[in-house]
Amino acid sequence: MAADTVKRLDGTDSNSLIEIFRRRQSTETDFFFDFELDLDARLCSFFWRDGQMRRDYEVFGDLLVHDTTYRTNKYDMICGPFVGMNHHCMNVMFGCGFLMNERIESFVWLFKAFSRSMGGKSPQTIMTDQCAAMTAAISKVFPTSRHRLCIWHIETEAEFQFYWTSSKNSEYVLDVVMLLVNILLHKHLGFCLTIFMLVTDYKCHKNTWLEKLYDCREKWCPAFNKDYFSGGILSSQRSETTNHSISRRLSKTGGLCDFYSSFVSVISEWRSKENGENFRCAQGVPAMMMEHVKLLSHAREVYTIEIYFLFEEQFMKGSACHQEMVVNDGHQQKYHVWRPDIDIISIPDKYILKRWTKKVIDGRNVNIDSMVYNVGVPPSIWVFDISRKFQRLVVSSQDSSVARKLCDEAVDDVKKKVEAEVGHVHIKECGVSSSSGGVQNPSSRRLKGERNKRRSGVIEKKYSLARGRRSAANKAALSTKGAVQSLVLENISKLAGDGYLVHPSSSSSDFVQFSKGLDDNVGVD
Repeated sequence: MAADTVKRLDGTDSNSLIEIFRRRQSTETDFFFDFELDLDARLCSFFWRDGQMRRDYEVFGDLLVHDTTYRTNKYDMICGPFVGMNHHCMNVMFGCGFLMNERIESFVWLFKAFSRSMGGKSPQTIMTDQCAAMTAAISKVFPTSRHRLCIWHIETEAEFQFYWTSSKNSEYVLDVVMLLVNILLHKHLGFCLTIFMLVTDYKCHKNTWLEKLYDCREKWCPAFNKDYFSGGILSSQRSETTNHSISRRLSKTGGLCDFYSSFVSVISEWRSKENGENFRCAQGVPAMMMEHVKLLSHAREVYTIEIYFLFEEQFMKGSACHQEMVVNDGHQQKYHVWRPDIDIISIPDKYILKRWTKKVIDGRNVNIDSMVYNVGVPPSIWVFDISRKFQRLVVSSQDSSVARKLCDEAVDDVKKKVEAEVGHVHIKECGVSSSSGGVQNPSSRRLKGERNKRRSGVIEKKYSLARGRRSAANKAALSTKGAVQSLVLENISKLAGDGYLVHPSSSSSDFVQFSKGLDDNVGVD
């Protein structure tokens, strides 16, 4: 929706955003949104996705990356985009949610809203960072999905751990230890070797962090996840790049509607790039490194350009030349070099994963309206709509005693019928506390002790303090160095008198004038 249209919407920022969603839903039958209010009718959680995101999830929903490191500036809400990977190895968006805190119940609400919008389909693999609340929510909402942990976050935490462990050593030893840690982490995490080798070979058996990491090794070590699709993804940076793209477009005072506008812009760019790659694949095929190889020709016809290049690279590694010495008479040596015959002319169907093929988007273009899904209207949306209807009816009846009586009788009648279905209802305890009956903006104030940011670990805090002290020491050293240099230059200036320091490119006459100035000052008290 255009920016000028957003500005014309009445109400608060939250109401304006919900009104945008409602208008899209009225024109797009496959648009979905849901939100949650607190006891003061303030917006505390919401989620939305459009029809294209639903169709993308039907095709590429085997892998889901979810990251919550980005927060909006105005309300400090937590942004949680749901990102996947398409057949060109590019980012594809499945939906976006916002939360006020990182509690288990908040993530449960968000994941349930996402699952409901997708017809209950769970991803094969979902990748997140090491958030305990998120882990608990995933086990409740997506019990059949394989939960993977981001390698990048593990490596970052490892730096905190080993920095603190080695903080008592000298600076030189500390740098060597940090370098060794990086090498070990890339070796053990990247090549599927276990933490057990760190414990035994490098005498780290007393490190509790390593023990915990080893206990959850099936969540980060690729060797334990060969039976689940992950697309070769080892980190949640696909989701973080989304946050970075949006943050570059927003000001520090940006609201929810501003975020929505930036979000739509980012998604439009992604889809435009994907359409460009689809056009490339439809118009031609890439050149092959080895001509007249039927297996490569078949792969080139089936896979997208990006995936074909990956296939070709692996094929070349597996088709190394054979050699055999045919002459060795003491004076010369001759070899017969050849490539082995390749009898396979095509890739068997059972080895072709449809999500990497050019034709995978054929199924995505099916109109979602023709499919049967049990999505339904979210409870929060129904409550919001019915409350507005009743509010307008009551306001219209307030000046007429007859109309008031009709409303009272209608409420009593409906109450009896509803109680027959759901049990006793306390009418006086129901209702929205807001006088306007609308949704209020998220609260920028929090209760004492309540926070929406994750608590930093003890190691991380001490690491930050040590880094701050080191930075302060460097600044102090630079300041002292600058003062000493100024003092030296001042003394030289007094000594030189009218002479001046010579730049290396200055002429010899300049140097003579400077020397003369020094000679004139010799012996002067």
